[in-house]
Amino acid sequence: MGRYSSVDWILFEWDERRTGLGPVRSSLEDTRGWYHQLGPWLDPGPAPGVSICRLMVDGRVVVLSRTRTGGSDSRRTIRVQAYLGGSAANASAMPNVRQALALAPGWSSLLPADPEPLDLAVLLRPYADAGAALDRRARAEAATLAPIVSEALRGNREPLSVAAQGEAVVQLWGLVDILDLVLGRYPETFSTYESDDLKQGAEVIFLQQWPGPSSRAAHRRRVDLRAPDQSDLYGEIAAMVVQAYAGGQLPGLVKRLRIADGMALEERVELLGAALREPPKPVPAEPRAPRPPAPAEPAPAAPEGPPPRPAPPPPASGPRIRVPAARPAPVTHEKPPPAPPPASPPARPEAQPVAVRDAFDYFLAELAEATSAGAARSILRDVHAWARTRPPADVRSRLHALVPELERLLPDDEVNPILRDLLDPDASAEAVRSAWLDPRWLVLAAVLLVVLVLQVVTTVLR
Repeated sequence: MGRYSSVDWILFEWDERRTGLGPVRSSLEDTRGWYHQLGPWLDPGPAPGVSICRLMVDGRVVVLSRTRTGGSDSRRTIRVQAYLGGSAANASAMPNVRQALALAPGWSSLLPADPEPLDLAVLLRPYADAGAALDRRARAEAATLAPIVSEALRGNREPLSVAAQGEAVVQLWGLVDILDLVLGRYPETFSTYESDDLKQGAEVIFLQQWPGPSSRAAHRRRVDLRAPDQSDLYGEIAAMVVQAYAGGQLPGLVKRLRIADGMALEERVELLGAALREPPKPVPAEPRAPRPPAPAEPAPAAPEGPPPRPAPPPPASGPRIRVPAARPAPVTHEKPPPAPPPASPPARPEAQPVAVRDAFDYFLAELAEATSAGAARSILRDVHAWARTRPPADVRSRLHALVPELERLLPDDEVNPILRDLLDPDASAEAVRSAWLDPRWLVLAAVLLVVLVLQVVTTVLR
């Protein structure tokens, strides 16, 4: 395992020798200081199940998977696994927020008996299935997210405290997806259970109930999902984007409004507010097939036998003149041509199943076959072009798959810059400044120039 693909771990349990909660096993040689920094976050809460916490400690990602080994609400039953991403010298953003939410509850079974680091690739292997299942649940239960989104729009980076009775992991997954698209950023540190909101270090924390007045944090905005208030512009915008997210239409809405990365919050709110004022687009009526012409009614049938003679004219005064009776012309009845049957629409060919393969899968396959750094850099140019066309959330969730191949093909000092570049593919490269323009050289040149001028003046005065 390379430096970028290994994850250290610490197991916290009740230690009878120390008569207290502390680290009992770890892949680190020295765990001093970690309990002091992580101790306030080790409480899993009284409810059964696993609560998750993601923090940044000394430049390292720390994911806590917290649970209880028994039913009693006691420190003796607490069991916490801490997973430390990256390393002290090469910090890594993995496990990222979505990976921690989807997978951390199941990592406890992967702790080895020996004090060895975990392989990041093994930890993330079931992410596709677990993430898809969590995504479906988040969209189905998205209606509860509107108050949190509303406060995030109002607060502009202020930490949030959320009082909710639902499942915090599901709500956080949906919140991350929505804020990533709407605001271009999302909370990267969180805790799915805390007993108070006084601690700093997590952007979003979930509580089952509000603590007493003395435990209220002045630096956090509070959101109560049990009594939401959505009566202003921010509430209407939040309701709109949450509804679009639940229906899978939020990326299209953001693209139609031309909300771009780097756009200020005020501009985003203005565009979203304008979308509220747009009249709903009429749904086009489905085209109807023309009715077939009605068959013509047949003419009445002629009576059989010779036609009746006309009645003789009434007698008139004067000599009678015999007028020969005109022979009636034979009556013919032409039958109308039968109406043509309605033309049946041409039969549509049956859709043949087509195996669709994502472009990113092709990049991974090509990198696996590459044997040189030059070939890897050529493939990475295509990956960079692909990243510019994808939502940032999609790119972030896939980057971990590149790490093993990049470590195999490229020098260590190139891996992190490439990953950062893929996370922001539209960033323009900074112009390289000449070393001679360094302020230290400029000061030295100025000092030498002053000395030279003084020497010339002194020589002239002599």
